[in-house]
Amino acid sequence: MLNLVKKIVELKVEDCIVKTLQVQDVYDGYISGLNDPEVNQYLAGVARVIQTDSSVSTFVLRSFEASHEMFFGIWKEGDEKHCGTIRLHGIDPYHRTAHIGVCLFDKRAWGRGLATKSIRTVTDWGLNRLGLRWLEAGVYEENSASSKLFERSGYEKKYTISGKYLLKGKPSNVIVYAACSEL
Repeated sequence: MLNLVKKIVELKVEDCIVKTLQVQDVYDGYISGLNDPEVNQYLAGVARVIQTDSSVSTFVLRSFEASHEMFFGIWKEGDEKHCGTIRLHGIDPYHRTAHIGVCLFDKRAWGRGLATKSIRTVTDWGLNRLGLRWLEAGVYEENSASSKLFERSGYEKKYTISGKYLLKGKPSNVIVYAACSEL
């Protein structure tokens, strides 16, 4: 069941590799991607502050050291630098639940199915290797691309939270998608 001993986890995916992100994986393209308004428009915490080498490295290190999350980079097959990230966070060992989020910060990777394949792989790993029973993604209602992404990845729409979070300063509905193991 839930074993989050920090080690380097590498998951093979068709056309890419998903592996634990480390501080040495932070590079200028990652930082500039996070600062791109088209990339970060639905990443409220990222978009509120200009990202720097220091802020991104600190986040990666804290994520690596945290007992309640796993932070992965997504590498296209054959590439030296990652093009995106996928994160399991808020891992609750008692309830065996977690939140999942994905970001392809390199726009050249968009539309290639890498996010879908990565979500499916990390979801399978979380449910079957970590022993989680519920993985949840919250998606702003305006973010139809992410809604389609999670649906393609096997997640089901569970409910909508009206006006809980702000998007561009205005209340926005959030759709909650989940993938569950057999309960």
